[in-house]
Amino acid sequence: MMKQIQALLYFFAVDSRRTVTIFCSILVLSITVLTVLGVTVADFMYIAITAPAYIFMIIFGFRTIQESLPFAIKRGVTRKSYHTAVGIFILLINLVMLAFLAGVQLVVNGVFQVANITNIHIIRPIGASTELKSILYSLPLDYALLISFFTAGLLLGIIAYKFGFLGGAILGGIALIGITVSLTIQERLTDFITWILDLAVFPAFGLVCAVAIVCYLISWIFIRTSNSQPTT
Repeated sequence: MMKQIQALLYFFAVDSRRTVTIFCSILVLSITVLTVLGVTVADFMYIAITAPAYIFMIIFGFRTIQESLPFAIKRGVTRKSYHTAVGIFILLINLVMLAFLAGVQLVVNGVFQVANITNIHIIRPIGASTELKSILYSLPLDYALLISFFTAGLLLGIIAYKFGFLGGAILGGIALIGITVSLTIQERLTDFITWILDLAVFPAFGLVCAVAIVCYLISWIFIRTSNSQPTT
C-alpha cells in the first residue's frame, strides 16, 4: 500500500507541476498589471490575491479526480490507497500554494510600503490591510479555504465521474435550489455571514476544515465503487 501511495504522489506531483506553474505565472502577471493600473489610473482599487487561488483549487480538484482515478484503477492501485494518496496530496499541494500566496502578499506588501502606495488594498479572508501582521494572521484560514475548495472540486469531480452528465445536472439543480432558497431568506443569510466573519481565526479555521473533511469523507463513498471508465 505504501509503495502505491508513493507512486501516486509522484504522479500527482509531475502531473500538476505544469498546471500550477501556469496559474501562478498568470496570477503574478495579473497582480502586476492591476498594481500598475492602480498607481497610474485608478484612485482606489482592491486586489484579490487568494480568491483566484480558491477558484483554481475547485477546478484543480475536479480535474485531479477525473484524470488520475482511471489511471490508478487501470494500474491496479487499490481505491483505499488512491483515496489516502489524494488526501496527502491535498495537504501538500495546498501547503505549497499557501507558501506561494504568502510570498506574493509579502512582496506586494513590501513594494507598497517602499513606493508609499496607499490607494490599493489586498482582499483576504481576514483583514484587508497590507500590514505584515494582517497577512500572517490570515494564513491559517487561507490554508483551510484552499483545502476546502479543493475537496469540494474533488467531490464534484467524483460525482460527475461516477454518474456522468445526469449526476452533474442533478447536483447543479440541488445547488441552484439551495442558492434560491438562500436568497429568499436574506436576513438569515446575512446573519450567518456576519457570524462567520466575526469568528476568530482559529474557530473559523476549524469550521472550514470540518467542511473539507466532510467533502473528503463523502468522496470515498463514490471512489470505492468507481470503475476504470467514467460514466458518460
